[in-house]
Amino acid sequence: LKILDFSAIPYAWYIEMWIGLFLFTPFLNLLYKAIPTQKQKMVWIGILFAMTAIPDLFNRYGFHLVPGFWQTCYPLMFFFIGSYVKEYQPKINPLYGWGIIIICCLINPVFNILFVHNRPLIHIAGNPSGMFGTIIAVIFFLLVYQRDIQVPLMRKIFTKVSLLSLDVYLCCYIFDAIYYPWFKEHYFINQSQFGMFFFVIVPLVFISSLVLAQIKEWLFKIFKVNHLWV
Repeated sequence: LKILDFSAIPYAWYIEMWIGLFLFTPFLNLLYKAIPTQKQKMVWIGILFAMTAIPDLFNRYGFHLVPGFWQTCYPLMFFFIGSYVKEYQPKINPLYGWGIIIICCLINPVFNILFVHNRPLIHIAGNPSGMFGTIIAVIFFLLVYQRDIQVPLMRKIFTKVSLLSLDVYLCCYIFDAIYYPWFKEHYFINQSQFGMFFFVIVPLVFISSLVLAQIKEWLFKIFKVNHLWV
């Protein structure tokens, strides 16, 4: 029953969302192509950003400063951003791009180091689909998208990770449930101190999930599971 209602793991909502996005895609493409000019497409993406990403920053702690009803539609915003990138191939200076990403990533730790003491950390930068999360995601994608990777080994690694990314995302909950409680039991003193262990736990979760995703892929090939629905 939990598999059927996408609640077996907290990350399974992604599959439910993806099913709908898959069905919407032909009509979303028609909508995008019907917008006549580049400027109007930018305005459309800007409206989606304002409706889905900005509310996460301004509607908190009892305040509701901007309309927040459409926040959960942020996958549509990313879809149209991807359509725009595909059509116009925008470029970003790597120095500026990485600088913006680093600044956005430092908002939470710097704020909490300076202003939060003896209490839970405050997620001042917001959620991954919020304003800063969207900026980081788009710039990081552009930085990777515009690179022509010539080193065969690096090209192979990026390709492999890309092909396994969905399985990595879904099975990483297994290792979240293993590593975080163990590290918390053995090393946790307070949230500020424990944040340093994320630099150990996150790579562990990623590598473990990648290995499991690859094993699953091998098993599917051995037992020819893919041929059951092809």
